[in-house]
Amino acid sequence: MQLAFELSLEHDTLPKAEVLACLDALSVAYEERISPDGILVIDAQLSHAVLDTLSKRLGMTHCIYEIKGKSKPEKKEILELIKNADIDDIMEQEHTFAVRVKVKRNFLSKEKKPFSLEEGLERKAGEIIKRKGYKVNLTNPSKTFVLLLTKQTCLFCLLLHSANKKQFEERKPHLRPFFSPGVIMPKFARALVNLSRIKEKELFLDPFCGTGGILIEAGLIGATLVGIDVQEKMVRGAEENVRFFGLSADLIMGDAAKIALRDNTIDAIVTDMPYGRSSLISGSGYFTAESRSLFLERLHQNTLNEICRVLKTRGKAVIVFNSSSLYSLAREHNFRALEKHTYRVHKSLSRYITVLEKE
Repeated sequence: MQLAFELSLEHDTLPKAEVLACLDALSVAYEERISPDGILVIDAQLSHAVLDTLSKRLGMTHCIYEIKGKSKPEKKEILELIKNADIDDIMEQEHTFAVRVKVKRNFLSKEKKPFSLEEGLERKAGEIIKRKGYKVNLTNPSKTFVLLLTKQTCLFCLLLHSANKKQFEERKPHLRPFFSPGVIMPKFARALVNLSRIKEKELFLDPFCGTGGILIEAGLIGATLVGIDVQEKMVRGAEENVRFFGLSADLIMGDAAKIALRDNTIDAIVTDMPYGRSSLISGSGYFTAESRSLFLERLHQNTLNEICRVLKTRGKAVIVFNSSSLYSLAREHNFRALEKHTYRVHKSLSRYITVLEKE
């Protein structure tokens, strides 16, 4: 079947990368087709169970659709497409339906105005389907058909899954029992976890776990959690936050540059590296003659060494940093760099995301 993923427009590259990483994590064979205006289209055969798991994992995807046909984005051709579409295999006599139109970004032209509800496209599409013997129900339909309009094409789709937008709002950092400013937001943390390709019950590590936000998102998709932080108050706070969401984790007060775990034991690692914040290592609550930059450089080097040591071969590490320099730094270790993304937090702060694979 052909599937369309309606991607969040919050970021240019992360939403698509997250979908593809989740497909890898779920061992789904796929072929990428097109990605017009915030829509990713693939060919894949997915069971209902895998689709359900995929929809619950994704953080930066709005909806998942099955494509029933496509045409040029012209009214006459769209209505002809719906008329000829075979929907009997998904509709039963008692099923009701609704039609929705979604106009994606860049569907603007000096010559034509984009389709709108006032132009009656939904109504005319609905009339065609109604003539096939099915009833309209705009409030609680059994099936929802969606016309995804872009500048290049129109996709006639069946809605399979919609994202639960409330879940990430309910897990915002200030709503947790233990809060510290400057932490990663849940939706972004979920995308990072997915980039690691972690699978259910596999061992997941955050060596700078802080208040536990990344651990929470990994735990909610079924990973087994290990978190490390050098500050006791953070370890206690992370434990409280993890328990608040009905999860459990092995939380360790320790130094990320000297991880107390055996070699080749961790399946995936995701962490937000310290970069200029109050950064401590065990036995040092202050800086001596060494400059902060030298201190952080040594911390980053030693941590990468430890991440490489504890990670299994072909395991993934997703590192968030305040500089793109980590991408080249990783080459000095036993890593292959798979992806890099830039995430602009605000005017004076961008986060650089590097996905590494241990060779």
